[in-house]
Amino acid sequence: MSLDLQQSLAELQTAFDSGKDKDAVTKLITQLKIKLAQSGLYFAPPNANPQDLLAARTIIEIATFHALRRGDLTAYAQYNAALQPFYVNLATVLPSSPNRPIIVGLQLLAMLSEGKYSQFHMTLEALDVSELGDVFVRWPVDLERWMMEGAYNKIYRARERVPREEYTVLLDRLMGTIREQIALTIETSYPSLPLQNAAQLLFFKSGETSQLIQFATERGWNLEPSTQTFTFPKSPIPDIALAAVAATDSSRITLDIAGGKGIKRGGPMQAMIKPALDLAHQLEAIV
Repeated sequence: MSLDLQQSLAELQTAFDSGKDKDAVTKLITQLKIKLAQSGLYFAPPNANPQDLLAARTIIEIATFHALRRGDLTAYAQYNAALQPFYVNLATVLPSSPNRPIIVGLQLLAMLSEGKYSQFHMTLEALDVSELGDVFVRWPVDLERWMMEGAYNKIYRARERVPREEYTVLLDRLMGTIREQIALTIETSYPSLPLQNAAQLLFFKSGETSQLIQFATERGWNLEPSTQTFTFPKSPIPDIALAAVAATDSSRITLDIAGGKGIKRGGPMQAMIKPALDLAHQLEAIV
C-alpha cells in the first residue's frame, strides 16, 4: 500500500500548496480519510509500516491546516485530536514532524481563544525548552502575555504578522473573546456610550459599523439613531460576572475617552467589584 499512499499524498500536497481549489482539496482529504480509516492507519497503529505511518501523519496534518483555512473549527478539532497519537505514541517509531511546531502553536492559540488557560499552561509545561523558542509556539505565548497585561491593541495588530494563514481564523475567535470581556467592562462602567467610542474600544474599524451594531444587538444594547449612542441593559450583573471582569485588566477602559463629552461615567470598577471580592475572601476563610 505504501506506493499508492505516497502517490495520493503527493497529489494532496500539490493541491494544498497551490491553494487554488479548496473544494478539490476537501474531496481528496475525504477520500484519503476513508482509506486511512479502512486500513487502520488513521488510528496510528504502532505495528504498521513506518512509511505508511509517515504518510498518514502528513495527510492528517494537511487536513488540519485545510480545516482552518476553510474556517471549519469542528473539523480542525477532530483532525488535531487524531494527530496526537502520532506525536505521542509513535515518538520513538517515527522521526519528528517538521509540522509539529505549527500544530502545537495552533493548539495553544485554540486554547486561548476558548479561554482554556489551565490547559494552555499545562501544554506549555510539557514542551521541551527547544520547542518553546520556535516562532510558531512563541507567537501564541506572546498573545497570552498581552492578554494578561490587558494590551489588547497589540493582539489586534498581531493579525498583520500572523506566522501562517491558518492562525488567522483562531486569532479572529480570540478577538471575539476579548470583545466579550471589553463589552462586559463597558456595560458595568457606563450607562451609555457613543457608537464611535464603542467602535474604538471594541476594535471595530470605521467600515465595520454593521458588525458593531450586530455585536451590540446580540448583547441587548440599544442604539439611539438621532444621537448614535448605545445604552446598555439595566439588569444587574451577578457578582461572579463582576469578579470575572476584575480578573482582566480591562478596567483601564474606564479612562475618559472623547474628553467625557457625551459619556456618563459610572463608578470606578474597583468600587463595583469590592463586595464580590470581600465575599470571596469570607468564603475562603470559612472553607
